[in-house]
Parts: sequence; C-alpha cells; structure tokens
Amino acid sequence: MNYNYYELEPKNNHFYSVVIDITHKCNMKCANCYIPNRNIPDMDLSKLIDCIKQFPKRTEIRIIGAEPTMRKDLTEVIKQIRKCGHRPMMISNGLKLGNKRYAQSLFDAGLKTINLSLNGADDDKIYLITDQLKCADRKMKALKNCAEIGYFININTILMKGVNDFTPLRLAEIVKELNINAILRFRNVGQIGRYSLEKNNNWTFNELKIHISNLFKKDVNELYKYNKINGYVEKNVCFFPIFEGKIKTPWIKITDWSPDDSDIPDPNSKRRGRITQNFKIAPFFEHVKINEYGY
Repeated sequence: MNYNYYELEPKNNHFYSVVIDITHKCNMKCANCYIPNRNIPDMDLSKLIDCIKQFPKRTEIRIIGAEPTMRKDLTEVIKQIRKCGHRPMMISNGLKLGNKRYAQSLFDAGLKTINLSLNGADDDKIYLITDQLKCADRKMKALKNCAEIGYFININTILMKGVNDFTPLRLAEIVKELNINAILRFRNVGQIGRYSLEKNNNWTFNELKIHISNLFKKDVNELYKYNKINGYVEKNVCFFPIFEGKIKTPWIKITDWSPDDSDIPDPNSKRRGRITQNFKIAPFFEHVKINEYGY
C-alpha cells in the first residue's frame, strides 16, 4: 500500500498528540502487540527533551513502550515533559501500578492521565488467552490504585471475537462499583506486528458497533453523535456516554483497527504523530507499519 508518509522537523509539528516509545522492554507477551520488537535500545532522554522543546504549541505526549514502566527513570521522563509545558499521558499494562507507592510517584511527577490495558476485566481465563498471563488480580489492583490516587483513567480493551465478547459489560460494572468516570475504549484486532486474528475472523467495525450497542442498549444509528475527538472528526471512531444526560458518566469509545480499505488504522491522521528514530515527527500508524517488527 502507498502511504502518505512524511517526516516533520519538531518545530513544524502539527499533531495534537505525539507518541514517544521510551522503551521496547516489556514484562508481558500479549497475543496482540503492534510493537513487538524487544531489541531496540531505550530512547535517549536528552534527545527526546530537545525534540519536544521545539514543538510550536502545547502537545499531548503519549508515553508508550512496549511497557513504559520498565523504564527506571520514568518519573524523570514525566517531569521533563511537564517542564517543557506539554501534557504527559501513559499507556500501560498496569502490572507495576499494582504497587500504590509506585503509581503515586508517577502521579506526583506530573502524570495525570493513564490508559490501562484490561482485555479480560477481572477474569484470568480471558487473560490467559489475550495476554498469555494470569494477571487479573494485579490488573484490578492497578485500576483501584489509579482511581484512589485521582488519575483520569482510560481502559483499553482489544475484543477478540468469541473470547471476551462480554468483557465490556463487566468493565462497566467494575467502574460503577469503583465510582470511576472512566472512558472504556474497545477495538478489534489490528493486523500489525504480533496479532491473533486475521480480518476474516475478526470483528468488523460494523459488527463491533452493533455488538456493543446491543450490550449497552443503545441505538446503533446514534453512535456517531459524539464522534469528534480532540476537535477531529474520524470515520473509524464512535464515542458516546453510557448514561445519556448525566454530567458524570463513563463513556465508551469504539475504534476500528482493522478497516476494510487499509492495512493500518486511521490512515492520514492529523491527530496522532510519532517521534522517529532520528527525532523527527511522522504520522503514527504509517510509521509503525513501515517499521513493523523494528523501531
């Protein structure tokens, strides 16, 4: 496929959100991982900071890995991002966040938004399939810790057809029990890196919308009512509140990671960029695919 790939000098960055792969180390081996290479050196912190200092406006900096909590200087990474005037957020499997003191240290450093991967909610039988590990207790402890500390929480769940079909309902029950106004983010399996399902065995975006709307008793035709994300309208996203009309309510986001007309999610996105190997800024998914099984 011909990608609309380009690289920007940091001073010309136009992306709302920029991904930084601070480490390729991980403490899990999930069935689905779009960045599965573990042999890349950690990102140089001084070069990273020099890069993002040049951004022309305040930017959301998405700290990812593999697993970012494997970085021993993670609190310093967060502090430096804040010092540059940007907004750090982190995507994590949550295993190390089961230690409340550690989770608190990241919050105190300036991390206020966390995305936790919870593919099986509190069910180890599901995690053994989706994440190759019995980790439900640690995942739930991490979620509870982050809620008590005061993080804004996003819950990321990859739905594998026939495996965790009803996990969305269980997650909704859990956030209600914990009184968390989280965003529950559901997506199908993307065919990038290491993945468990080919497209013909995967949820299509339309099937996923119908399935989740049925679970939550929503009219599928109303799902695009709130599809503007950070000011960007994206055709591969649905975004809606679980309880309409309430000021505080968990929200649901459905995203298509396996589009019919592309082998990457959300091609030509102007919302998400990624810092490259030479500290330029490139479109996120295009850069991931071009460097598949590499950086």
